[in-house]
This record gives sequence, C-alpha cells and structure tokens, in this order.
Amino acid sequence: MPLAMARSGPGQADLSLAGSGRTSMATSLRDIPGANPARKRRRADRGLWAPSRSTTLDLTPRSLRLNRAGPPRRNKLPGQVDVFLVILVLGAVGVVVWLLMAFRSATRVDVEATGIDDGRALTPDAAGELDIAITLASSDELFRADLRIDGVPVLEDLEPEADGATVRIRPAQLVESELVEQALAEGEHTIELSVGRMFLGDSSFRWSYVVDSIAPVVELPPTLAPVPIADAVTVSGTVEEGAELQFRGQPLDADDGEFSVDFDSPPSGALAFTAVDEAGNSTTAHVVVPVEYPDSSKAIHVSGAAWANEELHAGVMDLVDRGLVDTVELDLKDEAGVVSYDSQLPKAREIGAVSADYDLAAAVRVLEAKGVRVIGRLVAFRDPIYAEAAWAAGRKDEVLLTPSGDMLTTYGGFANYASPAVRQYNLDIALEAVDLGVKDILWDYIRRPEGDPDTMVVPGLVGPSSAAVTDFLAESHAALRAEGAFQGASVFGIAAAAGNSIAQDIPAMARVVDYLAPMTYPSHWGPGQYRVPSPINEPAAIVSKALADFQRVAEGSGVRFLPWIQDFTLHGVPYGPAEVRAQIDAAAALGIDGFLLWNPNVRYTSEALTPIP
Repeated sequence: MPLAMARSGPGQADLSLAGSGRTSMATSLRDIPGANPARKRRRADRGLWAPSRSTTLDLTPRSLRLNRAGPPRRNKLPGQVDVFLVILVLGAVGVVVWLLMAFRSATRVDVEATGIDDGRALTPDAAGELDIAITLASSDELFRADLRIDGVPVLEDLEPEADGATVRIRPAQLVESELVEQALAEGEHTIELSVGRMFLGDSSFRWSYVVDSIAPVVELPPTLAPVPIADAVTVSGTVEEGAELQFRGQPLDADDGEFSVDFDSPPSGALAFTAVDEAGNSTTAHVVVPVEYPDSSKAIHVSGAAWANEELHAGVMDLVDRGLVDTVELDLKDEAGVVSYDSQLPKAREIGAVSADYDLAAAVRVLEAKGVRVIGRLVAFRDPIYAEAAWAAGRKDEVLLTPSGDMLTTYGGFANYASPAVRQYNLDIALEAVDLGVKDILWDYIRRPEGDPDTMVVPGLVGPSSAAVTDFLAESHAALRAEGAFQGASVFGIAAAAGNSIAQDIPAMARVVDYLAPMTYPSHWGPGQYRVPSPINEPAAIVSKALADFQRVAEGSGVRFLPWIQDFTLHGVPYGPAEVRAQIDAAAALGIDGFLLWNPNVRYTSEALTPIP
C-alpha cells in the first residue's frame, strides 16, 4: 500500500495509509509494525549486558552533555603516581644535587699534611726530628691562608716549596730561629691553618703533637724478703697507666696499673720490668728475690789434700764434733787448677786436672750425717792446667794474652773469662758437684788478674771485664738455682772501694749471687787504708770498716755476707785467739754472724771459736 507523507509543521512529518479511509500516526519507528522486532538475549549476552546509553544531544539551557558509547572510564587507584610527575621530581632533585656539588667544589679546600701523626706524643729528640709538609691545592689558596704554630703566625716566614703550594714546618728550626721558641717545650703544641673562601667562612684545619720527656713510673721493691729456695714466690708492682709493660721481652698485662708475676721457685738474678709510654720514654725497674741462707754458717776451709790427710781430717772432725763449726768448705778445683775430688768429667780428665784425692759424695754423706753443711769451693779463672792445655792445643782464645800475643803467665796461666768454653768447663764442675750432693758453690778467683789492664788481652771480650765476670755469675746462678743450690763469690777486700781494678763490680755481682765472701784479711791491707793506721795490728778496725763499705755498696740487693777470716800469721805479726776473735766479733757487730776461717795449713785456732747453740 502506497505511503503518503504530508507536512504538518516544522520538524514534524505525518505518515498515513493511503486509501484506508483513516489516518494513524506513529510516534517512533519502533511503533511501526514489523520494525525492529524484539530479540531474545542469548545466555552469553546476558553477562555482557550493560544499560543503553543515550545518544540524544540536549540543547536545553541547563546543560550541554554528549554521551558517547564506549567503555567506562576508570578512576586512578590510590597510591598510583603519574610517571611524568616522578620524572619531573627526580630531575629537579638532580639539578639541586648538581648545584650543591658544584658549590661545594667551588668552595672546598683540600689540604694534605705529611710528616705528622696527629696528637702523637714524642720525646724531645723525636720532636726535634719532625719535618711536616702542608700542601694545598694551589698557590692561590696558600696566598689566602693563615698558618699558626702555638698561636704564632709563621706563614710569612716560611719559604714555599717549588710547587708554590707547600710549606714545611720544622719545630727545631722554629726554636733555633726564635720564631716559635716554645715549639719543643714540654706539653701539647698546635698547628692551625685557615684558608679564606668565597661566600663562606674560612676553612680551618688543626693538627697537634705532644712533647713528653717524662719517663713512666714503675714501682717495685728493689728486693723482696728472703724466701726458701724451693718455695713459690710472687713479684708484684704498679705501673703508670697507659704505659706498655714488658718482662723478659714479652708484654705483661697490668690491671688498673697493678701487675704480678708468679714463679714456682725464686728466680735468679735481678728481674727487669720495663715500661714504655706513648712517646717512647722508658723506665726499667729491677727487683731481686733473695733466698733464705743459713743464718749461722761457721765454716772452715779444707783443701782436697787435707781432707784426704788422716791427721788434718781428724782435726776438722774434732771441730765438728765439738760443735765449733757447722759448715765445711771443700775444694772442688783449687788455685793450681787441680780438681781434687773424683770427677768423671771428660774434659777435666783429658787435660789431666783430676787428682781424685777424695770421694766427694762420700764426704758429703759423712758431714751431713753430723748436721754439717758442705760448701764446694771452685776456683774459676786462675787455672794454669787448663790455660796450658788450651795453649798447647792452639786454642789461644781460651787464655789471657799479652799485647804481643803470648800467653799471660800470671799465676802460671789465667783462663779467659770471656770464653764460652772456659765458662762451660767451670759450670760443668759445679753441676757435677751438685749431683754428688753439694748444695752450695763458692766461686773464687772470679776476676781478672791484678795489674795494669793494658798489659792483658782478653780475646772475644765485649765491654768491660767486670761485665763479663758478672755475666758468667748470672749464667751460673740460673743453672744452680734450677738445681736448688746456693751460689756465692769470693771478692777482694778492696773490691767495695776499687773493684774495677780486678773486674769485680760489687753492686752488680751482689744481684747474681746469694752471698758474697769478702777477703778482709788484715795482713793484706796497707797502712792508712780505710783510715786505719796499721790494719795488720788492728784487725777489728779494718774488718769493721771494710765490711761496712761492702754493706753500703750492696744495699738493696738482698745479698748476704760470709767474710773470710784470717787465722794465720804473716809479716811477722802472730795471729792467735784474740786476733781471730776480734775479726769475728767485728763482723757480728755489723749483723754478720757467719764466717769462713782460712788457714792454708788447715790448722785452726779452736780457742777463738765458741760452741754453736
């Protein structure tokens, strides 16, 4: 059926069915029969369904809104950052950092100081060796700098190095030129450098050094109270805090400045404790640990031949049985170099030194059974037998020589106290005697021969002869102490006043022996010595003054004294009970209760002796 369209007004159209006799108006295309038939949604479409969107353009005054078909816009999630914004912020931060670094580089002052350890303490000598170099980046910075030593400006007086940016500071030169007179004085010293900068204040640097000439303090008693020779002992002391303490070459800990060292038995010799402070100043303190030596040692000297002689042997035992003596000193090796006991030492037998006059072990048993101690006397370096044997074998370094290279004939030959072989020979005899029961070794002729030292050559000697003698005693003391044996040394009566004349340094020797045996025989002194007009006729006076001098020079060592007492006649002046007793009493008045009687014939004045309680 044909359609006819007529206009009914602007923007409107009428649709009618021609020939139908009636007119009908459709309000939309959907109202036309058969147009856009409704479709059933498939099951799959239901899940994708979304409300329809308007496509109408609203031109009303209230709004202008165009809704387009398409996917919904999403809102930004919380915390989600725009990438462009991040890049923008990072770029800004980079620019700021670059500007800061550029500013820092433009205003930074670099200084290098060499030759100084900031704040270190130095001895005056070490401070005097300081050579400090201060280097800036350029001569311009040096021009803008101010340098002061202990507050005194010095830059104008210092000549820059060739690079124009380095100056050297030598405190010794500053003192010498009187520019900074106190640059080496005790205390802290400062080096201050300031360099001007644009826009900012000066850049400042500071170094310091300390001059310290005061050695650290170590407090130790010079000697401990005597202890039994086999007992444990502890040595204690204090050291200045901050100082490093060493003992026998090893660091020793100190707790709040206090330290102690434990020993299983009394150590021999003088113990040295050294403290070193930061500057390098050092202090060494010595302590001696003396051992208890028998208070009453009333002794007589007996040669090996006398002990083997029936008559003389009987006289010795009579004094023992009557309780007049409690100690017998037996010769092990005498002034002739003869080893009088039955030694088995290969060296002694090889050179023909062994006479085997008596059985040492048997003699010790006999005397100890009667409560008598045995001292083994060992003549050390006056040894013609050994000297002659060494010379004959071509071992010239084992004997004392003349300047012309011949063997020194004093005493028939004197063994070299600086020779290790000679020392070992004597020590072997001492240790063999200890193995046979002797617990006390008395060294004799532990010295250089009398006379002008310029007439004697000591092969291998380093330092003074007195030091070599003391070194030997230190070695033997350690060896004997390890065996629980005492050590003594016979010394000249004049050694306290003039020990260097025979290489006997009494203060040094006193620290490496348990007792000293001064030979204060009145007949051996000259008129006027120790201000005694006639020593041989005034035995009490000379013995008293000589022993008092020994006590004075050995003070603080802890050493005991067992003086030799003259019991023989010499130079026509008879010595009997009164003269012998006078010497004994003079020693006792000084607190020295023991003695060693000497009569070369081993015949002693019993009337001079009193029974031992």
